[in-house]
Amino acid sequence: MGLSYIPGRENVRNVVLDLSKTYKSFAKDFFPRANLIADKFHVLRLLHPAINRYRKDITGDKRKNPIRKLLLKSSVKLDYDTRRVIEKWFKDHPQLEAIYYAKEALHKLYRCRGKKRASRSLNKLLDALAIHKIKELQTLRRTLMEWRNEILNYFENRITNARTEGYNNVCKQLQKRAYGYRSINHYRLKP
Repeated sequence: MGLSYIPGRENVRNVVLDLSKTYKSFAKDFFPRANLIADKFHVLRLLHPAINRYRKDITGDKRKNPIRKLLLKSSVKLDYDTRRVIEKWFKDHPQLEAIYYAKEALHKLYRCRGKKRASRSLNKLLDALAIHKIKELQTLRRTLMEWRNEILNYFENRITNARTEGYNNVCKQLQKRAYGYRSINHYRLKP
């Protein structure tokens, strides 16, 4: 029986997805007319684990190390002097530098206006990634190629999962605060 009994599925126009093949196939089957969109947040975070892994190899796992946050932040949000310090630091770490600039290229992609410009920017990024031999960049290239249409669909109306993720976070916080209640009525009353 599944979920096919739910009315109005054919009226859904946009579905924003995490980068999951399972979600993608479900959305294609369940919402036949919907425009599938890859969530911007999840695309931009694709390289964060690789950046953290390389950084830990260099600096250790010190969470207070200021370079940690600087590497994950978009360079547009950094001042000129900070960007220069990071560039100097990269001279001894070329693999981390390549991954960092690929992350910056993803941020640049999402600053594009219009689907045509975004498509050109994505093509340039894919071409640039093709020459790198770093495993994480090859994986990124395959992922971007696989999700190309869904990534570019974002640029038609620029919607994300941010509101849904926010509601989920509020629910998790409520659940955490009400931990230990045995009665569902008391759980509901917990502010």
